[in-house]
Order: sequence, then structure tokens, then C-alpha cells
Amino acid sequence: MSYKVGINFFPTALAFFKQLPLHKPLGLFTIVAISSCLQLSHAQVSPLFPDDIYADERARFLILEKSLRTLPKRRLEDLDAEIYGLANYPLYPYLLRLRLERTMSLKTQREVEQFLEDYAGQPVSYGLRYRWLNYLSSQGHENAFLSSYRDGMGAKLTCQALGYKLKRTDDPKPVLTDVDPLWYSGQSQPDECDPLFAKWRSNGLMTPDKVVKRIAIAAKEDNRRIIPYLKRQLPTSHQYLADAWSSVSRDVSLVNRTRLFPLKHKNSEAEILTWGIEKLAWRNPKAAIKAYNTYAPKNIFSEPELHIIQRAIALSATLDFLPEAHEWLDKADIAGASDDVKLWHVSFLLRGKQWQRVVDVIDAASPELQQEENFRYWKARALEELGNVMQATVMYQQLSTERNYYGFMASARINSQPNLAHTPAPLVQSAVHAIANTPATQRAMEFYRLERSTSARREWRYLLSNLPDSQVTDAGVLAYEWGIYDQAIISFAKSGYWDDVERRFPLAFESQFSEKSETYDVSKAFAMAIARRESSFMVDAVSPVGAAGLMQLMPGTAQYLAKKKVSRHTLFQVENNLDYGVQYLRYLGDKLDNNPVLVSASYNAGWRKVLEWLPAGEALPVDIWIENIPYKETRSYVKAVLAYQYIYEHQLGENKNVFPQLTQDVIPSSSAVSTHPVTGTLQLAPH
Repeated sequence: MSYKVGINFFPTALAFFKQLPLHKPLGLFTIVAISSCLQLSHAQVSPLFPDDIYADERARFLILEKSLRTLPKRRLEDLDAEIYGLANYPLYPYLLRLRLERTMSLKTQREVEQFLEDYAGQPVSYGLRYRWLNYLSSQGHENAFLSSYRDGMGAKLTCQALGYKLKRTDDPKPVLTDVDPLWYSGQSQPDECDPLFAKWRSNGLMTPDKVVKRIAIAAKEDNRRIIPYLKRQLPTSHQYLADAWSSVSRDVSLVNRTRLFPLKHKNSEAEILTWGIEKLAWRNPKAAIKAYNTYAPKNIFSEPELHIIQRAIALSATLDFLPEAHEWLDKADIAGASDDVKLWHVSFLLRGKQWQRVVDVIDAASPELQQEENFRYWKARALEELGNVMQATVMYQQLSTERNYYGFMASARINSQPNLAHTPAPLVQSAVHAIANTPATQRAMEFYRLERSTSARREWRYLLSNLPDSQVTDAGVLAYEWGIYDQAIISFAKSGYWDDVERRFPLAFESQFSEKSETYDVSKAFAMAIARRESSFMVDAVSPVGAAGLMQLMPGTAQYLAKKKVSRHTLFQVENNLDYGVQYLRYLGDKLDNNPVLVSASYNAGWRKVLEWLPAGEALPVDIWIENIPYKETRSYVKAVLAYQYIYEHQLGENKNVFPQLTQDVIPSSSAVSTHPVTGTLQLAPH
């Protein structure tokens, strides 16, 4: 069930708005016409929303908002009566903000500061103080600037504030002590900081260690442009450190060029070498081993630095299937090592089916780590393979009560039904009603009705951050009841109420999933599991790399399937997104022998990469292969999707369970990959 406001309505309505006078009161006919359109739109597409009681006010808001943005400043006073006439409308503060932004001057200082106080921390105030301070700075209003300034306003404004304070004190030292955090930046700071840094330097607060520290930050951020400037701030005896950082950040293999590291300042050089060897290990572990063997005997590395280097070499050698992996895992898997070293030590041993060593390595882990579900599962699995079936069964039984991938795998191992432990959160009408009527909730609802989902989510986040913990679950119940499924999922996660399975895994857009799954012969539960993991049913979700919509499709993927250009707007439309997403699952299924493990891994990492991960020798059991997926994100993704698939099989009333088959299946070796006789592309199955 979609909670999106009608997409087709708004272009027409906004075109209508543009024809209206911007500075005159709205006539009765106009309000009724706009309100009717709004109500019709929501009645059609948002049946789960509460009754719309603000249609008239919303129409006025849209007109006033446009007027505040476009009218000349001298005419804005004409709107005041209409603005104040909406004082009881949830989005009234946003009109006040627009008014303040357009009329910003020293004369409005009291109004601006009162607004910032009244709405402190609320989304409507975001960015206003920054804009106000920039205005005051541009006009040279120093006193007003210092009155309104708050810590954490960014480098430019902070430097201006400190500069103004320096003008007003006879003792600069207390002010200059606040310069250090500004100095420690890998990027060039704004010009406003230059006089401040000069004063800081002239007062003897710039030390070689502080300069070297900034050089390190810049090198790690791949910003070598400022290193020559920083090098000139160093005494001659330290300048070679700038050259070493610059060289190694450009080419990490230069850690093996010993002339760069005369060991005059061992701690500083050890930091460069640690960073460089770690980076080199992921590209060329054998070259990293050479560097480690050169410098480790010189005892220049601290214990934490040794852990960093040994971890990188061990994990990289493991992922590259190098014979040195065993030796380096033993070297890295020591007290103080990061938890992923233990994880990959176990994974490496699983790949070789060294079951007794698996038990030994897990038993050597900390008690806390041994209680993690993955280590409990693998210890039970190893004991089972070693013939200790009774102890393994006991461990499987304990694990099978848990609602996660390993719990479901354990259930399948002992032929028991997985335990969803569904305990719905109570629907307390009074509590839900109280949350529904908070100002933040009302503002969020209005933004949803206006199809401004980003603003709506900001308000919902603000709501959750200001509710007592005991009421956050009630907010999740409310969001579910209104069909705002992504916020329901987020709310339950924030409250830690994990056992309301039905609300945390809603049957969102079920009819559309049914249609597309039938069209493309894809498991409906599997498709819903993918969408749940990808977007939490946020229809306008966009990933950092540009994947869009419910099933987080890349525009290029959709374009390949559609054989035409596909816009992001198209991918925000549920029907289109599901069509391309489920069709893509069919495409991957054909290419990968309908294996849900390989298909889910490919949906996340790409099918070409997944084919590279197939075992080179003999086939591997599914659980062992999953544990050895090189990408942490994909490894977690596959486990989550498989668990979600079972949950949705249960939610949909299907008499299915993917996990028993997973315990029997294997992931074929790379020898099973063939070339399609027509397309010439690689595939696992001859479809």
C-alpha cells in the first residue's frame, strides 16, 4: 500500500497556482478548488493516512510560500496578516523562516534570535543560524555576530569568531588555544583563518609535532598540495618527514625505499610506515611482507601498529588465497587483535575444512566473542563434522531459538521449525493518539501530503530524538498504521523492540510484488526480502552511488533492462521500480542457475564479481562459501536477505523455508562457468 502523495496531481496544481495573484487573499472558490484537488489526491493514494483536516490551510501555505520566495522585499509586509492567519497550521514556522530569510538585516536581529531560540534543534531552524552569521559577517556587524555565534559552526565562521574575540582581549593565549582543532585539517582552510593562524604561530603555538600531524592528515586524505607549504613550517631536521609522507601517499610501495626512513624520528616514521604498509598489503601482500620484515626487527612499531600491519597482511593474503595466509593468520590472531582477524581465521579454516582447528581457534577467543551467533554456529558445525553430534545438537537447539541467519541455519540442521518469536507491540490508542498530535508528527504528515518526503523524514527523526524511549515504539506503531513503513522500521530499530516481526517486515506494496513476481517467475518472498534490505520500502531512497527507489536500482541497470533511458524520477515510481527490480532478479536467476545465494550476492556486488568468488577447486557448502565472501557488506547482505526471505515466506503464509535446502546445496566451482553461445557473456547455468 503506497503512502506517496499522488504524483500526477502536483504539476497540474502548481501550474494552477502560478496563475494566481501572489499578494492577495485567496478567494473562497480558489481555496475550495485547491482543497478538493488535494483531498482527492490523498483519498486515491493514501488510504492509510488519517483524515485530512488541513486541506484549506495547505492550499494557503503553498500560495504564501511561493509569494515569500518571489515577491520583492518591499511587498512582503503585505503578507503578514495572511501568514499569521496560519498560526495554527503545522507548517506555519516554515513561513516565518522564509519571511526572516528574505528580510534579514540588523533590524531583524531580535526576531531572528527569538526564532532560533523558539525552534532550537528543530528541522525548521537547520542552517538558519549559519546563514544569519554569514550575513552579519558580510556586513561587519561584529557584536551581533559574537552574540549569535555558537560552537561548531564550521571553519570559516569559527575563524571569524576567534578573530573578533582577539580584537577584544589583551591576553590572546586563551583564545588561541582554540585554534588547534582548526589547524588539524587535511584541507586548506578558508582565507578567514589565515590571520588567526599567523597570530597562533607568532605566539609560539605552532610546534613541529603539530605541523607533522597536519601533514599526516593531509597525506591520508590524499591532499598533497598543501604539504610543500607545511614543509616550510618545519625545521630542517624534520622536513624529510614531509617528503616521506608525500612520497608514500603517492605510491605506497615506496615504504620499501629505506632511504626515506633514516629512523631519526622513529615514532613519526613508524606512523608513515604503518599507514603505508597497511595500504600496500591490500594491493600487494608480498611487498607488504617484505617491508614488515625490513622494519619490524628494528623495534620501531608500537603494539597497536603491529596489530594494524599484521591484520592487513593476514586478511589480504587470506582473500588472495596465498600460501602465506596460514602463517600470517596465526601471527595476527593474538590478544588485542581486531575481531575480524578471528572471523577470517575461522573462515580460512572452514574453506579447508580443518574442523578441529576451527574448534581450537574459537575456543581461544574471548568469552564475549565466543557468544556471538556466528562462532556458536561454526563451533556446532565443526563438532558435528567431527562426530560429536550430541554436543552439536545441543548447541544448534540453543541457537535455533534466535531470529537471525545463523538461528535459521541451526534450525535447518536439526530439522526444526525456525522460531520467529513474534510478539507484537501493543497498540495503545491513547499513546498513539498523543504522538499523532505532537507538532513534529503533524509537520511530518503535512510534508508527506505535499510529497516532500525528505522534509517529512527530518521531522520524524526529530520526533524520535525527542520522545522518551518508552514512546519510540508507539511512534513505530503509528507509522505502520499510517503506512509510512520505512519510518516504522526505523522507529522499531531505534526503540530496540525487535520482536514485532509483522510491523518490522510489513507486506508493503504486496499486490505490486505479486504481479511482478508472477510475471517474471521470481519468488515473491525473495523479491520483498531484497526490497526490505535495500530500502526498507522507502520509495524515494537514493544510495551514495546513485541507486534509486524501492529496490535500489542503478539507472544503468534499469536502462539495460528497458533498452531506453530511465530517469531517477521513473525509478521513484513504485510500479516501474518493481518491474525493473524483479526483472533484474530474473536476469540474475537465469545467469546463476536460480541460486538465491548467488543471486542475492550479485544484486549487491555484481554478477561478474560473484563469478570471480566461486571456489577454484572443489565445490563448497553454501554456508562455508557465504562465510568467505570477501566483501563485508555483501557477506552481511546475503545473510540478511536469506533470513528476510524466510520471514516473508512466513508473513505471506507460504509453506516454504529456504534454509533446509541451503544446508544441502553447494556453491559450484569456477569450472562450472561457461560462455553463452549467443551473447558470449559468462554464466553459471546454460539458460
